[in-house]
Amino acid sequence: MSQVRGETGLTNDDRTALEAFVVDNPELEQLEALLEQFNIFEAIGAVRQELRHSDFLAFLLNPQENHGLGDAFLKRLLQKILVGTRDVIVPITPIDLDVWSLDHMLVLREWQNIDILLLDEAHKLAIIIENKINIREHSNQLVKYYDQVHQHYRNWNIIGLYLTPDGESPKSEARKTYLPVDYSLVYKVLESLIENRTSILGTDIVTLIRHYTQMLRRHIVSESDVAELCRRIYQKHRRALDLIYEHRPDQQATIQTILEDLIQKKADIALDAPDAHLKRHIRFVVQEWDVPILLEGKGWTPSHRILLFEFQNAVDSLKLYLYIGPGPEETRQKLFNMATHKKPLFKPAKSINAMWNNIYQRSFLKPEDYEDASDDELEEKIREHWTAFLENDLPKIKAALKAEDWIWQSANITSPVQGS
Repeated sequence: MSQVRGETGLTNDDRTALEAFVVDNPELEQLEALLEQFNIFEAIGAVRQELRHSDFLAFLLNPQENHGLGDAFLKRLLQKILVGTRDVIVPITPIDLDVWSLDHMLVLREWQNIDILLLDEAHKLAIIIENKINIREHSNQLVKYYDQVHQHYRNWNIIGLYLTPDGESPKSEARKTYLPVDYSLVYKVLESLIENRTSILGTDIVTLIRHYTQMLRRHIVSESDVAELCRRIYQKHRRALDLIYEHRPDQQATIQTILEDLIQKKADIALDAPDAHLKRHIRFVVQEWDVPILLEGKGWTPSHRILLFEFQNAVDSLKLYLYIGPGPEETRQKLFNMATHKKPLFKPAKSINAMWNNIYQRSFLKPEDYEDASDDELEEKIREHWTAFLENDLPKIKAALKAEDWIWQSANITSPVQGS
């Protein structure tokens, strides 16, 4: 009888599992209590934002900032890293760092897209720090950064550091020049510093660093408090959590709903194939473009439209494109020529493709916009970009099409430019 489903679609075992998860769950209470403790970095949504981590680390690593640490954090962190070096040949030793003064170290953010670059003129030392919280190394970016520093600072000693929550080693050729560093080391060095220097550091800076290390311990380091509690909760309440996960809110579907609502509220545009309900590809058209010559498409959507706007709704990005889809070669070539002649509004490729051609794009959401963002916050960003698109880009795109007399003459329609 335990498998009989009620009106909710749950079996008796499912219901029992969910009730135990809610009622008999001291680990969940402990997790909630942990997360309810005020933390400034959690409050400002910086837990998973690599840019904010890099900003704060650059502040602490800079001996000339007003944190009162001087070069202590910089020295101790580098010494701890170098002591554990095995696979990468480094040009300096922990002893060098002990006797050197690094008080004049220059700390740069986003120089040539490098997260943090440390430059010490006195000792001809350059340190590259690539910080990865969520997305890992892509393509050959680490090798590229190293080569850029080498070209600008010839005859300098260069050290590459690859900072991740679990001390992951970089891929490919970067393994030869970058040392893996995990956030638990950052956490331990900072904890040790404030423990020994509380009496000489300002109250504000001690509180700030404690909040940062607390946040690292809760969320970032591989054996974080939150991670350990979550593992214990999952082991004990696997069935309930699997059910919850199965019925979790779908962020892509939520964004799809937001986009479709915005499109449907605009009088002169319409969803393409509104019954398709594709959450990754939401397409729409300017209604005045529904003239015979632009309705001869094939192999794309049931509407046979050649020219369509398309939102690409990925897990970590939202972009709007204008595509020339499959259709008669002559029509597609004329549309492509229009886009080529009307840059920078349009940004077509150098030559026309056989099937699809992206001639316009606008970014609505970037990966960093999703970090710790609520659905309401994402919706606000989407609406801001949508308003800007409607007020700025769309009128220009419509005007460009209106100026193409061949579109309207082919259907014996007076060009909208002339007013009908």
